Amino acid sequence: MKKARILSDENGATLVEFGLVAGPFILMLMGIMDLGYRGYVDTVSKSVLHKVARDASTGEMTVAEIKQQVNSGLEDLVLNDAVVKVKTESYFDFTNIGKPEKLTTDKNGNGEVDPGDCYIDNNNNDVFDIDYGIEGTGGPDDIVSYTIEITSPRLFPLASMMGMDEIMTISNSTAVRNQPFGAQVDLVETCVSTLD
Repeated sequence: MKKARILSDENGATLVEFGLVAGPFILMLMGIMDLGYRGYVDTVSKSVLHKVARDASTGEMTVAEIKQQVNSGLEDLVLNDAVVKVKTESYFDFTNIGKPEKLTTDKNGNGEVDPGDCYIDNNNNDVFDIDYGIEGTGGPDDIVSYTIEITSPRLFPLASMMGMDEIMTISNSTAVRNQPFGAQVDLVETCVSTLD
């Protein structure tokens, strides 16, 4: 009789059911908050980067000041262990961003720089570059590519339980033409006589 009464007793059943559901539910909530935080950091970093790029287009900011502005714009948002990297490269025009320097003479037509070939040395370093962006903020009317990369631990240390990396990386970029605060420097053609 006692055994039958114990088996039919349903007191505490809700607690057991809650225990079965609570773990996965809390894990799901933490995952949603983590993804929401990542999206928020992504959006705010884009906004900060665009604002700093517009401010720097007047030619009155150094690379160090640009980095300081980006870091102060994200200071209250990113976690303590986050690393924020800012990269600036200038180009002559928008069409050349991330592209190699232009070959003007290609004697054997192989698309590579050989002795006797000529190219436009956009960054004046006497080397044919696959991406000729010049580090820094460029000059008047130059196009400046701004890139930000944020490497940060996740909001919750349970990312591996959800199949994610413990470290999240967010990167954004924008390109802005500098104001015409002077004359743009002309491009220089370089001919290769010998290869080192």
